[in-house]
Amino acid sequence: MNIFMSIRKAFAISSSILIFLLIIALVFLYSGKSLVNRENLSDYIEDAEILNMDVNVIFNLEESGITLKEKIYQLGLESNIPENVLEDIIRSKEINIIFGDFFSNTINYLVNGLDKPQLSNDSINKLIEVANISLENHINLIMEQERLEEYVRIFCNKLTDIVPERYEVIGDLPITSIQMFLNFDQTYLYLIIIILLVIIMFCLWSIYKPIKYLAIPMIVSGVMFAVLGSMNNFINDYVISNLEGLKPLISPLVTILLTVIFKNGVLVSFSGIFLLIVYVVINRIAINNHKTK
Repeated sequence: MNIFMSIRKAFAISSSILIFLLIIALVFLYSGKSLVNRENLSDYIEDAEILNMDVNVIFNLEESGITLKEKIYQLGLESNIPENVLEDIIRSKEINIIFGDFFSNTINYLVNGLDKPQLSNDSINKLIEVANISLENHINLIMEQERLEEYVRIFCNKLTDIVPERYEVIGDLPITSIQMFLNFDQTYLYLIIIILLVIIMFCLWSIYKPIKYLAIPMIVSGVMFAVLGSMNNFINDYVISNLEGLKPLISPLVTILLTVIFKNGVLVSFSGIFLLIVYVVINRIAINNHKTK
């Protein structure tokens, strides 16, 4: 009987270790995917000063060209947006949010081969709002708001021209691996964790004991990620020492990634602590009920 109990407990511990590895995979997947959302890309664009970079460097092309800011300015003039309004748009904080949205859609285009990126309606409305405020501030500009909004929408459509054809940008990038990572369905990992918890339940013949075998991996992995996320200076120095020429691009990216990892680590560890407290309470109730019988 003791042998069977030992075997069942070994299976439970093994399942818990697998859950630990799956939680690590989930956090890395979620953190990596979070880098390409609008909010984090907006922060990256601001911190790395992407607007001051050569358009062709951004899109992995060899020819030298003009900066992204100059290209935006050029497209704005072609769209008949007044210079003063255009300068206010480029100086505004909203421009980083708008281009965070644009680059998020650009990544989807490059990875999945979808239609060329367009700004979302939310970003277009933000741009129109900035333009209208600028128009009100420049009393010397005589233009109806409706006409300006039309020009802004034309400008938004022209932004598509910045992005070259997909095959030109991809080059030698491991696009298949990137595609698999960004498109991986995390639901499968959650499903495996649930299956492992069911296995633990049958191994221990208990409904509530699997909570402990989930809580402990969550606490350990969460603390591990929180520590990793707080090592920004050390990791940044190490990465930059090997990629010195790319410091302006890589350093903000590493900082944003580690910030996301730290937040996820804290969330996972606190969730694990909560589950462990729940387990302790239920276990204490079960012990007291057993004693009273």
